[in-house]
Amino acid sequence: MNYDFLIVGQGITGSIIALQLKKKSKKFKLIEDGNPNTSSKVAAGIVHPISLKRCNLSWRGREFYEFSDAFYKEINIESNIELYKPYTLLRIFASFDEQNNWIGKTNNKIYKNILKLNNKELDNLKNKFGSGIVEFCSRLSVNKFLDFVSSSFLKSNELKKDLFKADEIKLKNNRFHYKGDIYSKIVMCDGVNALKNPMFNYLPIIPNKGELIKVSSNILPPYIINCGIFSLPETKNIFTIGSTYSNEDQKNNITIDAKEYLMKKLNKIIEIDRIEITDQKFGFRPTSSDRKPLIGEHPIIKNLFTVNGMGSKAILMAPLLVTELLNYIYQKKPLDSMVNINRFTKKIKDENIDYAKSLEF
Repeated sequence: MNYDFLIVGQGITGSIIALQLKKKSKKFKLIEDGNPNTSSKVAAGIVHPISLKRCNLSWRGREFYEFSDAFYKEINIESNIELYKPYTLLRIFASFDEQNNWIGKTNNKIYKNILKLNNKELDNLKNKFGSGIVEFCSRLSVNKFLDFVSSSFLKSNELKKDLFKADEIKLKNNRFHYKGDIYSKIVMCDGVNALKNPMFNYLPIIPNKGELIKVSSNILPPYIINCGIFSLPETKNIFTIGSTYSNEDQKNNITIDAKEYLMKKLNKIIEIDRIEITDQKFGFRPTSSDRKPLIGEHPIIKNLFTVNGMGSKAILMAPLLVTELLNYIYQKKPLDSMVNINRFTKKIKDENIDYAKSLEF
């Protein structure tokens, strides 16, 4: 069978590529290995354009948010499911300096319609320095979104549950041959698994472990709060609390340290003796050494692409960055130099060159 694309990985980015290719009437096969601990499957799905630690607009933040907001709203219509909806996000200030910084930003036109000060009392919360509101905030129910994509493409035989094996790819007449099928292009959306793949393992991908806990509470508010960690309402009295960030811990398990860290942070704003932990999960985010996404075409193997390195911001960034990649492929529009993987071409290894040579038959 002949296809336009092979997409490897049905996380956020792989799913979005598949949806956009569908709109372009392109023929593709999507491969997913079913790993439950990918960053996409564990992600809370909170979307906003602010770096809350420093109260700054993220790189291209407004542009990413407005594009993604329209994209996910359209998915709501197509799926006939409320996968994406707006939320109130409250930032609990840790000091008067943070409060003053926030107030200053509200008077800056860059933050117009994004930030404002909260003047209402917050029941049950400790917030002696006050709080601010992020008005550009929504939540994507990530696993429901992935299930929608999976069920849609399984029905049409465009999705296959399988473990991708780079050593089984062959290249003939500028076409990729893999397990009996022929593809014009390949897009790798394999997250931290790229480190084990000779296609793109020269890229400086850093696995960043994140852990979340689920809690039962009748005192947490029914909106998102952030105090260095976040509390996200799921159903009545059930909340997700997260997240930790660790580049050092690479073990495939949950940890007591992460649970204690999250509860200690939560205790700063609410009485945790009235909260019961019901579950804990972990996943590995693919981050990069310069904290920018990794997008583009392989420097040696033509028509082989990657979309990676978005860390915890894939839900925010992926819709627009995937569009830009497809515009690069089909319209020759240049990629943003900040994300283009050609910035790391000098890091390519001998094994990557040997792999590229081995593809020809």
